[in-house]
Amino acid sequence: MSPKENAKWIDVLLELDRQPVGIYFLLSKEEYDSFPADEPKRKMSYCTMVRRATLGTSQKAHLGHMACSGGSTALGLSAPTDESMDGSRRLKQGTYRDLTTCRKVSKGMVYCEHKLYGVGIMPLKDCETNPDTVIFVCNPFNAMRLFQGNAYYNGHASNISLSGMAAICQECTSRPYELDQINMSMMCSGTRMLAGWKKDELGIGMPYHLMEEVVEGLKNTVNPLERNKNKKEISAKLIEAGLDGQLEVIMNKNYDDNCYVGGLAEEPGKK
Repeated sequence: MSPKENAKWIDVLLELDRQPVGIYFLLSKEEYDSFPADEPKRKMSYCTMVRRATLGTSQKAHLGHMACSGGSTALGLSAPTDESMDGSRRLKQGTYRDLTTCRKVSKGMVYCEHKLYGVGIMPLKDCETNPDTVIFVCNPFNAMRLFQGNAYYNGHASNISLSGMAAICQECTSRPYELDQINMSMMCSGTRMLAGWKKDELGIGMPYHLMEEVVEGLKNTVNPLERNKNKKEISAKLIEAGLDGQLEVIMNKNYDDNCYVGGLAEEPGKK
């Protein structure tokens, strides 16, 4: 499916307050110049640009637009500094107890290894071509459903890595892209201040090619995993989106039917 078709199905199957965002890595000036979005007039953090895209605004940016060095480093717009990689900068900040831990965190950061000219950031519903990665910012319930959709084909997401640091740029963008896997972020203090995310919002990033499986997984798990209230809402949205007949929604049927037993407590072995 195209990005627009995937976005349409996501809108039906989930109840998101924010739009999924497609991220494009623009390797050359020619790619950058032809990307169909405006540049910010003032410097801005990458995560703030992502927030704007979750609300419908597309942008493109190069190093000269970046207000946050963490974002530019994660994306591959600039090289990491020695102070960042050896852990001494983190030790000065007081975010970890000693240099060994700081070094461990620094080594665990996965930054884009390409040399990038710029980045394009666009709501998935507006993407005409496949983006490189996709970011969701949502509440825990919708995060659960996205991981259930992924698990339908792939089982456990067994390599989740997060530290509450470099959330949107590293945990949701560069790490999923470089390691070719879905990842989750509880956000970081910086992005919560700069982008103004709500306290109950978290981030999920994945390479775009996983979207097809995630969407199909969501469709195939509506009946076993969604409850009647949500099934009614999904059924209504299918009609509104012109997708009625493309997904059979079965009420009063779930994966855990007859799994729960009520009544008085009993001693083991006695009937």
